[in-house]
Amino acid sequence: MTIAFRTADNLAAHAVCAAAGLRDSLRAAQFYVRDLAHADGQTAGQQTSATFLSRSVAGLARLADRFMTWGANTSIRLILPSWRKLPSPFTPGLMDEVSSAVRENSLLHNPLFNSYFFRAAIHIVEHYSKPPYLVLEHRVDAARRQLAQDALPKQSETEFLARVLLALSEAHLIAKTGPSRPGRRLFETVDPNVAVPAIACVSLLFAGEGQPVERLDDDQFFAIVGALILPKLDTLATLIEARDTSAIAQELAAIKAIY
Repeated sequence: MTIAFRTADNLAAHAVCAAAGLRDSLRAAQFYVRDLAHADGQTAGQQTSATFLSRSVAGLARLADRFMTWGANTSIRLILPSWRKLPSPFTPGLMDEVSSAVRENSLLHNPLFNSYFFRAAIHIVEHYSKPPYLVLEHRVDAARRQLAQDALPKQSETEFLARVLLALSEAHLIAKTGPSRPGRRLFETVDPNVAVPAIACVSLLFAGEGQPVERLDDDQFFAIVGALILPKLDTLATLIEARDTSAIAQELAAIKAIY
């Protein structure tokens, strides 16, 4: 590879990171707008006698949220309708594609690694918590670039996912979670930056074995995987803290054996 090609690749990587950061800035702004929308207690279903200022702030925040949501949806629909589509873990060969996409940079679309783990994180967080919540795409990309720096020999699926799980957990892609949904209090007992990447990684590992139920959709599959690996999350958290990728890979292999 020539210096010119390496420079172009670096510029593309920085451009992808900058674009993800800009999108995250808009998401963060909408997160705080949605938080302000609860100022009068109306959207939370609370019976409160809010002040005039609280009602005004909440009303303006709800109006701003509707406008920002409409603007984002319209832009995506006109420019790139597939932008929000989750790459299904049941897609044949997705594990290999995600692995090879670690070094991919695209100015037109998210690299597949970013697409899968960012959007899977949103689906998983949405299953366990109510809005507003905040998942940061540029931190997923930071984990991808960290993985891309390591020129390692071909690895097994569990070895690759162990490195991914460690990188994503350390990147802290889940900035905020909302209130827990009834009966789904996972984030009150386990750090979401361990639980969410673990569920996404194990889902990718399990789905490679074939879709277990014909009518099972991705969201249902994430929920089943979350329930299945719940007893293992504390162990994974300990291994992540110790940065022991070999032990994480062994734990993932043991989890796969259960399936």
